[in-house]
Amino acid sequence: MDPISLIWRIKELFPLEVALTLGIVFWAVSWCWPRRIITLPAAGSRVRFLTKLGIWGGITVLAVGTLSSFFVMRRYFPEITGFDGWWQRAAPLLAAAAVVAVSAAVLARTPRPLPGERAIAPHRRWWAFAPLPALWIAAGAGALTLLTALWHTLIGVSAPADGLLFGNVPATETDLPVFFRAFGGVAYIAGAGWPNHLCTILAVGVAAVALILALRADSNRPSPVSVSPGDVRAERSATARLLTLIVLGGVLLTLGALWAHVGFAGTVIAGSDFVSGDRDAPVRPADLVFLGTDYQAIAGPMARAGYLVQGLGAALLLRLVSDTIRAARARRRTTPPAGPTASAAASALYVSLARPVPARSAVSAARPAGGTGAGTGRTGTGTGNGTDAADAEERR
Repeated sequence: MDPISLIWRIKELFPLEVALTLGIVFWAVSWCWPRRIITLPAAGSRVRFLTKLGIWGGITVLAVGTLSSFFVMRRYFPEITGFDGWWQRAAPLLAAAAVVAVSAAVLARTPRPLPGERAIAPHRRWWAFAPLPALWIAAGAGALTLLTALWHTLIGVSAPADGLLFGNVPATETDLPVFFRAFGGVAYIAGAGWPNHLCTILAVGVAAVALILALRADSNRPSPVSVSPGDVRAERSATARLLTLIVLGGVLLTLGALWAHVGFAGTVIAGSDFVSGDRDAPVRPADLVFLGTDYQAIAGPMARAGYLVQGLGAALLLRLVSDTIRAARARRRTTPPAGPTASAAASALYVSLARPVPARSAVSAARPAGGTGAGTGRTGTGTGNGTDAADAEERR
């Protein structure tokens, strides 16, 4: 097999359009920096919850992003409605928002300390424990997602019945604004308008609201007086970091899928013969004029950047899962074995109290209370002196 055929075969087995393909590559490269991005608290009641959140939350968002990108790649041509992929680009971000909402609900059900047992703490802002670099990157990626979707929504128009259609044209006629003008306004390309991008716009808002509410509720959750401020900060910082990274992975997957879709739609070109007036004459390549979309210059780089961005999102989630597993194993190795619990100590005390006491002799039992007290007041010699006096009296 020649090298070109081998490369093509590998591309068919591991298509770049699927988020997990470049995600694995970037994840492998990230091990050049082996330091963990997740640290679990040394103690506390949230360790098990945080471990499950990092592992299963990351796997959930990654699986949704991988499957949605696979469905986009296997999309049928022509489309049925002209906006068949409306939910697939927003699915990773919606999955991340769902993970954050479920986590906030679980934390809200944890027992709260009584009013007299709560530590005095100031009112904190919602980002008090969040990692600010990751939070700013997530905000920037969400803003780019929102701006791209809004721009491609505003250029959406309805195509006339006799319009010249290009791209993934729907199989049935539709009056919805799923097209945008191209080739100087003489043709229409499918893939724009609010039917294609409304779900993505809503997903950005839902994910932002879910993350802000979850972080705000956890930042101002009452803590018991018995827990030190350092332990409280460690628990809440780990929680905020996990939630922020999960949302960041989801928004990168959605942004990459959106850029790939918008860029692919903008790369459509058409060649036309405007020089020759005779339609029956053969067309020479020199007479062809190629026309493109209004954003033809950035369409190709945007599509390729979309594949890279969603690969980075998949790599981040892979690293989140693997580092959570590493942190849990490291904590298990460094945590000393727990001593006897209070219930076990109480059970041992109950057994010792319930053990029968050996019966004393009739003579010693008949002795006055003072003699018995002298015998039991000390260990060893005290008991022996009381018994010898009783034996001497019996011999007399």
